[in-house]
Amino acid sequence: MMVFPLLFSPVRLGRLTLPNRLVMAAMETNLADASGGVTEALLAHYRRRAEGGAGMVTVEYTCVDQRHGKGSAIQLALDHDALVAGHARLARAIADAGAVPCLQLHHAGRQTSPRFIEGRQPVAPSVHPSPMFRTAPRALDDTEIEALVARFAHAAGRAVAAGYAAVELHGAHGYLLGQFLSPWTNRRDDAWGGDAARRLAFPTAVVRRVKAAIGDRPLVYRLSAEEFVPGGIDPDEAAAAARALVAAGADAIHVSTGVAERLDTNVDPIAAAEGWRLGHARRIRHALGGAAPVIGVGVIRSPHLAEAAIAEGSTDLVALGRALLADPDWARKAAGGRAGAIRPCTSCNWCIQRLGQHGPIGCAENPAVGRDHEPGPVVRRDRPRAVVVGGGPGGMAGAAMLADAGWRVVLFEASPRLGGGIDVSARPPFKDKLLWYRDHLVRRLGEAGVTVRCGTVADDATIRREAPDFVLLATGSADRVADLAPGGIVASAYEVLAGRQALGPGPVVVYGGGETGCETAELAAAEGWDVRLVTRSPARQLARSAEFVYRRTLLARIHAHPRITVEAETRLVGAAAGTASLEGADGRQRVIAAGQVLLAQGRSPAAGLGAAMDAAGIPHAVIGDARRGGRIGEAVNDAWEAVCQLGKA
Repeated sequence: MMVFPLLFSPVRLGRLTLPNRLVMAAMETNLADASGGVTEALLAHYRRRAEGGAGMVTVEYTCVDQRHGKGSAIQLALDHDALVAGHARLARAIADAGAVPCLQLHHAGRQTSPRFIEGRQPVAPSVHPSPMFRTAPRALDDTEIEALVARFAHAAGRAVAAGYAAVELHGAHGYLLGQFLSPWTNRRDDAWGGDAARRLAFPTAVVRRVKAAIGDRPLVYRLSAEEFVPGGIDPDEAAAAARALVAAGADAIHVSTGVAERLDTNVDPIAAAEGWRLGHARRIRHALGGAAPVIGVGVIRSPHLAEAAIAEGSTDLVALGRALLADPDWARKAAGGRAGAIRPCTSCNWCIQRLGQHGPIGCAENPAVGRDHEPGPVVRRDRPRAVVVGGGPGGMAGAAMLADAGWRVVLFEASPRLGGGIDVSARPPFKDKLLWYRDHLVRRLGEAGVTVRCGTVADDATIRREAPDFVLLATGSADRVADLAPGGIVASAYEVLAGRQALGPGPVVVYGGGETGCETAELAAAEGWDVRLVTRSPARQLARSAEFVYRRTLLARIHAHPRITVEAETRLVGAAAGTASLEGADGRQRVIAAGQVLLAQGRSPAAGLGAAMDAAGIPHAVIGDARRGGRIGEAVNDAWEAVCQLGKA
């Protein structure tokens, strides 16, 4: 019997029948070439996702006008005929892999930078700059608006010529279509703006022209059901807009939220609750009254949640985004009753951080993302021996990779249990999703047959006794030497997060304004202690190396928390029983009450075993924090690269 019968039942989308109700959401990849064309890497990326069993795969936002409409430095495009051939290969690859190919069409409007569009000024309905992009746009005139309607239609016609079976219009997240619809960004008082009906003029004109261009193929409209900015689209206006868009020719509404100013409401941070947008989808679905199906999206990580969303009437189809980066076989595993085997997306946003740095898409948990066109680890038939030192994310992932590649693997972890850096990262408030990945890795080690020896310190002699052919060193990091040594009321913030040091009594002083310091301060406040967060840097530099969406929400919570006081441009110069001494930028010192002082002044690699392996002539690789400070994604991707490199030796 099918475990998720609704999720894997067919559904009508216009005149098309999808084999199931799972849709891959459009996600930027930075895998296109400089002209906006399809590359081998991009082909492989979508082919791999299509093989995973989703009913429809939506290709990422594709620019209809590269002169003014690119949303990033590297973006797929379909604004001239020379690009059709590449898209034809892409659509065919998706279809041959068993999914319905859909293309999302896009224009950035005000949400772009002159550096993405060869120095040109962005265009928009009104002169209303985005703080994220810091460049005031130029207001479009009537002739330009009509020309943009035609550009969407021409791109849609090319999509048909390329073989796409469906088209989606990106009217969400504050891009051009959404800018015309929203009173936040459309300040016009003419045929293209003013009241709600006139703000609909451009989106509905595009819908009608695109629908005419694609014929009986389904047209999906992605809509922000709430923008979360003052004067932006609210749920009532979104519901009315959805009805108008369907009346104009849209065959489905894909319900999302947010604009650039509220990036945390369309690029969900780790704190976002599972399925939190389903209420928005349910409201739009109710407003449509069956006139068109609704696609729901938003931190849907579990097939059980997806099935329940359909059963309760929140949505007709479920869109998966980052979940299909972490595990492209999500749908096949769910359909086969293997939901527990799905590699979970934790919303860590390592993928988003890579894109923000203008690099290719990647994933903290699935290192093949962005390089599906490259060969993976070589499978060995001679069953060589490997030792892995360290049971954190890099060590566990690397051990499983080695075992999958035919190695006999022993993993040593000095602590009594596996987890390492994952447990530390998951301890602060709102980060418990990371434990999903820890538990997944522990299961994978068992499935792969890795021998795990917890509570065992692996020194040089221990490793040599195993007679390994290869050693993977994932030994993590150690606290840097600080001005104050731990002892008395002074302790390591990292040790608190690791659970090896008790938190409290208060008041608590946290010294260090990086991500670890901020998270420790939030943890202490959440447990009821008054906290002083002391940093030598200006307040604007708090948690400056944190992933930017998470950083935004973390700092908002820090500054709003009544138990946390930030002492910026201040040094901790001493601590004694019940007190801490601080020195301000003016050199003046003062004494404050302190029940505990926690040092968060950074970590350094703990890679001493590398020299011992060199001396013994044992092939090895140093990964993760043992190599250089980083995140879970760096450690896991380091492990992948090290295992792949073994096949090249």
